[in-house]
Amino acid sequence: MKKLYNLFVFTAFAAAAACSNDGAEPEFAAPETAGNVQFALRAPQSARGPVYSADEFRILAFKNNGTDYVYVQDIPVGGMQYDGKSLSGSVQLPAGDYKFLPSYGLVTAGNYTWPEFAGAVLSDGLYVTHTGGSFPAAFMLNKALDAVAPYTISLDGPKQTVSATLRRAVSRVDILFVRADKDAATGAYDEKPGDDVFGPEKLAKVKFAYTDANHFLGLSGEKAAGVFDSEHTIAAPADALTMGTGTKTRVGDPEYDFENVQPTDVIAGSAHLKGTYLIPNADDTASTGLAIELTSGEGNVRHIALQNKIPVERNKATLIRVYVLGENVFTTGVEFDVEVDTVWDGSNYVNEEID
Repeated sequence: MKKLYNLFVFTAFAAAAACSNDGAEPEFAAPETAGNVQFALRAPQSARGPVYSADEFRILAFKNNGTDYVYVQDIPVGGMQYDGKSLSGSVQLPAGDYKFLPSYGLVTAGNYTWPEFAGAVLSDGLYVTHTGGSFPAAFMLNKALDAVAPYTISLDGPKQTVSATLRRAVSRVDILFVRADKDAATGAYDEKPGDDVFGPEKLAKVKFAYTDANHFLGLSGEKAAGVFDSEHTIAAPADALTMGTGTKTRVGDPEYDFENVQPTDVIAGSAHLKGTYLIPNADDTASTGLAIELTSGEGNVRHIALQNKIPVERNKATLIRVYVLGENVFTTGVEFDVEVDTVWDGSNYVNEEID
């Protein structure tokens, strides 16, 4: 699914301008000390892809003071034109050497906090903090801060192009509830169509409880040190649930589009649940613990406690397959099994079987 992850390209020509982080109107420098800059941000989308908004773009400007790059202001995007695919517009920025840190999806208030930027020096000590629940589906650069290219802005200097590709900065944990038979001899699962996998009580609430989840995300997407425990509750699962109508399950196939799970992609009666966005690990190390609590419409509760920790990798979905061998999820005797595999630009699979 690589096409989904190369989602945002921003290009600037010559020099730039800004607005402060506190939401005040941008203050433009005098013409004799400022250069004009044009930013062009493109967001290619799949035919069934999500709709992106100009309001969720943020570009931080850090200016060199002779020793360090220090935050000066945000590049104002509010006055730029957005046609659904491309964001463009001109701004100004005082002459100097700059680094620009763009992001998407970390503007609307949510389960995260930005660091304080006033007078802040660009360093790995600046990071976004996950405060609990599901982290936003954020996009950032994919390089270390010292590898972010510097640009010299001047009134009469040559035009230059500032370009950057934003990639998904998070991992997502999904659950696939699959009705199946299990071969007693080989242990292999054979999915099968059936009635609603949650039974007549339906699914009313889901709670994910994570241990050792990553707490911090660097400004260019790299993980900063620190872990915490977090809970994510989906109080209205219907908004995140796709009930299957298909003849077979395609979710998790190589190159599968996890952003656009369709009913025909899941075998009839089974279900896919879009879960939690988490800050990823730097590699595929299985280091995050997870317990899942399912509540039915009649208040019955089912717990799924994974015995092994799960991997959470950048640009990847960790898919937990719950094989329902009994009548439905809330019926006693439902079984699950655990194993780990990798796919989706390297998605991660966790197959779970519980007595």
